[in-house]
Order: sequence, then structure tokens, then C-alpha cells
Amino acid sequence: MKKFFTLFSLLFLLNSCGVVKMGGLSDDFNDLTDQQKAMIKSFEPNLQTDKDKIYVISALELREELKKYPKALVYTFANGCSSEFCKPLYVYENWAKKNDYKLFLVMTSYFNLDYTLAESYQSQLYVMDSNYFGKQLKRRYVTYFDNELKGLKYNAKENWDGSLFFFENGEFVKNLRELP
Repeated sequence: MKKFFTLFSLLFLLNSCGVVKMGGLSDDFNDLTDQQKAMIKSFEPNLQTDKDKIYVISALELREELKKYPKALVYTFANGCSSEFCKPLYVYENWAKKNDYKLFLVMTSYFNLDYTLAESYQSQLYVMDSNYFGKQLKRRYVTYFDNELKGLKYNAKENWDGSLFFFENGEFVKNLRELP
């Protein structure tokens, strides 16, 4: 017990001194620069989007948008992801173009936003609305978003099947970890 107290005391001290910065637990909006914050806009259906902006969107808003396209692919991703399942954004853009899919690039949070902004991409960027379900930790609101995107109740118990969500005429078809 004494070891835990010492460890937590040390972490608290380091955190209060600004030495330890833990990112990625929430949406990390407050850690953006003023210039980056100016890029963030609320999604408004039926209004033209601006590629220089990032639109905050809920899964239900996105599902409505997906109905406008015969085939759509939603890729949800963490900025700066280095997993084998995370490819550069242009890979998803090229695949979508080749296969006649409308691509939606949806970030899970603002953490490491610089990594994504430094990439070469043409598609519109979106970010999950972390406030839609109330203040939640990132892991929870991402799961809720994924569930609603698939047409499930937000708090359904689902296994993670991947970050690629395929739709036809607005209806969820499948999700995968890698492009087919």
C-alpha cells in the first residue's frame, strides 16, 4: 500500500509541475493551438464543407450523410497511429476512388492532430463528437460512435471488428480491419 501511495504521489507531483503530459485519454481539444481550434467547426447538413476545416460529427449525423451515396466507406482513425491496420490516408483515398466509394475520414480525437495535418490527403476531415454522449473517456465514446454508426444501440456490447465501415445506400454492410 505504501508503494502505491508513493507512486501516486510522485505522479501527482510530476503532473502538477507539467512534466508529465498524458494525452489521448479524452478528445484533447483543449491541447490544440489557437490556429488548430479555428479549424474546428460543427457539422451542418446540407452546407458545403471546406477542406481547410475539420467538422465535428456524430454517428447519427454521419449516417444521414451516408444516405446520399450509393457506396460509402468510413475510416475512423487515431492521428499518428502506427498499427499495422493504419495506413496513410492516401491509401484509403486511392482505394475509394478506384472502387467508386465516397470516403469519410473520421478522427477519433484531436490528439496528435499535427501528424494527420502533415499527411497528403484530398478528402474532408471529420472528428467524432466526443460531447454527444456527455463527457466520456475516449475509449468509451469511440465505442459508442462505432455502435451507432453500425445502427446498433450506442451501448451495445460489440467486439472491435475494425475501423473500416462499408455502407450501401446508407445501410451498414460490414466493417473490416483492412481494405479488401
